[in-house]
Amino acid sequence: MQSSEKCKIEIIGEMTQERLASFTMLYYPLLGTEAFILYQTFLAIGTRNQKIRNHLLIEKISGLSKEMLVKSRNILEQYLLVKTFYNAIENSYIYQVYMPKLGSDFLRHEVFGRLYLKKLGKQVYEFTKLSFAHEIDSKENFQEITMPFENILKETWEDKEEERFQKLKPNEELISGSSEIPLSFNFDKFLTGYSLTLFPNSCRTQKNLQLIGELATIHGISESDMRKYVSQSMDLKDNTLNEERLKRKVRSAKRSIEVSMNKENPYGLPPVVFMKQKQHGIDVSKGDKYLIETLITDFKMKPEVVNVLIEYVLEKTNQKFTKSYVEKIASEWVRLQIDTSEKAMEHIKNEKPKQNKIKKAELPEWFDHPESIEREDKIVDEKELEEMMRRLRGES
Repeated sequence: MQSSEKCKIEIIGEMTQERLASFTMLYYPLLGTEAFILYQTFLAIGTRNQKIRNHLLIEKISGLSKEMLVKSRNILEQYLLVKTFYNAIENSYIYQVYMPKLGSDFLRHEVFGRLYLKKLGKQVYEFTKLSFAHEIDSKENFQEITMPFENILKETWEDKEEERFQKLKPNEELISGSSEIPLSFNFDKFLTGYSLTLFPNSCRTQKNLQLIGELATIHGISESDMRKYVSQSMDLKDNTLNEERLKRKVRSAKRSIEVSMNKENPYGLPPVVFMKQKQHGIDVSKGDKYLIETLITDFKMKPEVVNVLIEYVLEKTNQKFTKSYVEKIASEWVRLQIDTSEKAMEHIKNEKPKQNKIKKAELPEWFDHPESIEREDKIVDEKELEEMMRRLRGES
C-alpha cells in the first residue's frame, strides 16, 4: 500500500455513547494503541463532508507509518471493525468502518469475551459486565481482501479458563424475548442434540439464531427441517453460516409445520402459510416469499399485521400482489403505527373510499323535480308570427 493509492472510507452505522464506551473500555485493551488510533482516524475522516482521495491524509493525521497502518488495519479487520475492498484495475481501496459491538454483546462473544477475561482478569471482567448490563459506492469491480477472521485465542485457552468464562459471562436474553417480532420457534428443541460439528458454537450467535427464528416464523419451518437447511448453508472453508444461502434454502422449501386456522385469531399463522391458504393450497412463489420477508425484516411489521395486509391487498387488487403497491400500503401502516391485527382491521374499516359521484347538494334544485321547471319558450300565435316576419322583411 502506497500513500498515493486512492481510497475511500464508508461509515456503516452510527457511533453512540454506548458503543463509544464499549470501544474504549473493551476493545482498546485488546486492539492496542495504534489500531485504536487508526479506527478513530477512519471514523473522524469518514464522517466529514470533505472526502479523501488517497492514504496520505490518513498517515499524516494518525501518525502511523505505511507498515504500521497496514498492520493496524489487519487488527481492526480481525475484530470485525473494518472490511477492506481492493480494485486492482483502478488501484484503489474502499474501507468500510463498522460500529463496535454493544458491551454486553462483546462480553458474550465466543472469542472476544474469552480473550478479554484472559488478558484483564476476573475483577476487570466483572466490573465491565456490571457497567454494560442493561437493557455507498458500488463495489462491482472490487474484490474483498479483508483478512479472514481467525481464532485469536488459538491454543492458549485452557479448560479451567473456559469454565470460569461460562460462569462469569452475562446471561443472554432469550432470542424470542429480544426479537422485534414474536417468534414461533422452539430454540431449545432446535439446538438440543444438534451436532457441534454441523453447527459449531462459534455460529450459535444471537444474530444467527435471530435470523433462523425469523425465517422459521415467516415460512412455517419446523425445528428439525431448519437443522437440515442450516447444515446445508454452512461454509465449510471458514466454518461460518452463509445467510443468503440459508434464505434461498428456506424460500425454496415447502412448509413443514402442521398448522390449523385459529378461529379466535385467523391472522396468527406464519405469513407464508397464510398466503398459501389464500391461494387454495398452491405454494407461494419465491418472489412473494421474498416480499413477505421484506415486510417483516425491513418494515419491522409483525406477522399478524402482514397477514391482514396480504388479505387487504389481494381483495383490493383482484388477487394481485404487486411489490410497489404492497410496499406503499406497508409504508402507510408503519407511519400510522399499526402494530396489531386489530389496529389494521380498524384502519381498513374506517378507510373512506374516494367519492367519484357528484354530490347531491351540488346539483341545481330542479334536478330531482323536473316537472317544476317553467318553460321559457311561450307558444306564439300564427298570425302574430306572420306579422313579425313581414316587419323583419321591411314589408308594410
